Amino acid sequence: MNRAFTFKLLVVLSLLLGLTAAASAATLQAKVVEVRSGNAIIVSNINRPVSVRLKAIVPPEVGQPFNDVARDHLKALVLEKTVTVEYTHFADNYLEARVLLNGIDIGSQMLRDGVAWYNHALEYELNQADRDLYTQCEAAARAEKRGLWQDTAALAPWEYRRIQSEKLTTITNPISLQASSQPRKPKTRTGLSNDDVVKLVMGSTPSSSFMAGARPIAANGDAERWVKYTSPAGQFSVTLPSNAVEGSDTLPDPTTGGAVALNFVAGGSNAGFYVAMSAKGPNLSGTDESVRDQFIKSVIGGMNYGAAQDGHATVDLKPERAVNLSGYAGMQYRLSGAGVVGTARVFTKQVGDQRELFVVMTLSRPDSDDLSNQFIKSFAITR
Repeated sequence: MNRAFTFKLLVVLSLLLGLTAAASAATLQAKVVEVRSGNAIIVSNINRPVSVRLKAIVPPEVGQPFNDVARDHLKALVLEKTVTVEYTHFADNYLEARVLLNGIDIGSQMLRDGVAWYNHALEYELNQADRDLYTQCEAAARAEKRGLWQDTAALAPWEYRRIQSEKLTTITNPISLQASSQPRKPKTRTGLSNDDVVKLVMGSTPSSSFMAGARPIAANGDAERWVKYTSPAGQFSVTLPSNAVEGSDTLPDPTTGGAVALNFVAGGSNAGFYVAMSAKGPNLSGTDESVRDQFIKSVIGGMNYGAAQDGHATVDLKPERAVNLSGYAGMQYRLSGAGVVGTARVFTKQVGDQRELFVVMTLSRPDSDDLSNQFIKSFAITR
């Protein structure tokens, strides 16, 4: 498993923050108090600001024509107005959502007015009716040459980012373009070092205190040396590579104003990636089954969002069988994608007015199933 893909897998940790958002069909009624870009707004909910991003709607990048027009157009549509936010999960500290004003999907309006693109790679949580609507709105704007479609060679924002990134790489690494007279000897790596894992985790979401607080579980940890890890606060234990990092945080629940307590541990190597976590927060309406399914779909959906952004293969999720552990009802899911397979188990239970949830998940090369099984089977709830 290469370094870039391991990085994308680590992004899942920041997406685990979406516990309560995934626990039900979540909807907010809120006033738009700021428009940051052509697809990002700030709404006021229970007198607190909440960042929202229009799902699958991508405005032109800074430096592209119509970037400012897209932001100004979104302002004209929603600023200082009360909207309905239908959201699914957190990604990059935003609620990924459809935003509706008087029943009108604002994302579809941005497409119809020719000031944004419909990114099919990010449509994974839209239903078919929404996908058809977005496709039709963009096609109509293109046919009428509205907005950015006045330019018949308009460049998609994700292509613009890729080209700019390649230019930056050329500038910062000019030596890479020079032919070398001596063939380079490839470096041999058997896994990620302790420092690698820490840097990857801390770099995945710099603005998140949850991630910034990640710390090694052992001195001089090594991907090949496995140890038993116990989280007293998270109330679970598991055996995993000693290069793993741990973290915890208490975060606000955007729907209830309550708090969600999170604890995680994650480690990996070139063979696989392993994560275990616990979460405890306000209990929203929903059965154990619906909470489990919505939560893991949000996690995998968010991970696929990050992978699609950089052109990596996405992962499919399929429920396999019911599992139970220490009185917690659970479900085992099979993960599969290009060159990777995995297993996830999600356990949950209502305890008083709280919802407790435990997740153990692995992704690895198909030939590394033994290590993945060892990790999954070692997981225990210790409360």
